[in-house]
Amino acid sequence: MARNYRETLNLPKDEQTIPMRANLPEQEPRWQAFWREINLYQRMLEKPAPNGDYILHDGPPYSNGDIHIGHALNKTLKDIVVRSYCMRG
Repeated sequence: MARNYRETLNLPKDEQTIPMRANLPEQEPRWQAFWREINLYQRMLEKPAPNGDYILHDGPPYSNGDIHIGHALNKTLKDIVVRSYCMRG
């Protein structure tokens, strides 16, 4: 029988949430417009990698055992590494 993971989460109640002060829903469109204006994505693609290509091989999804925090950590760390190399060129 599948386990209901929703009941295992320890989330704050609505009255305990931290207010959003950065106003991200309004900031994000402005950042995206700026990035489009300076053609950032194309510039990143055209910039040669200073140390050659960087390749990170990621295996297939886990097919045995229950999902746990280690799976999320693994994927998150790999994403951070790939993005940081991309941002460096």
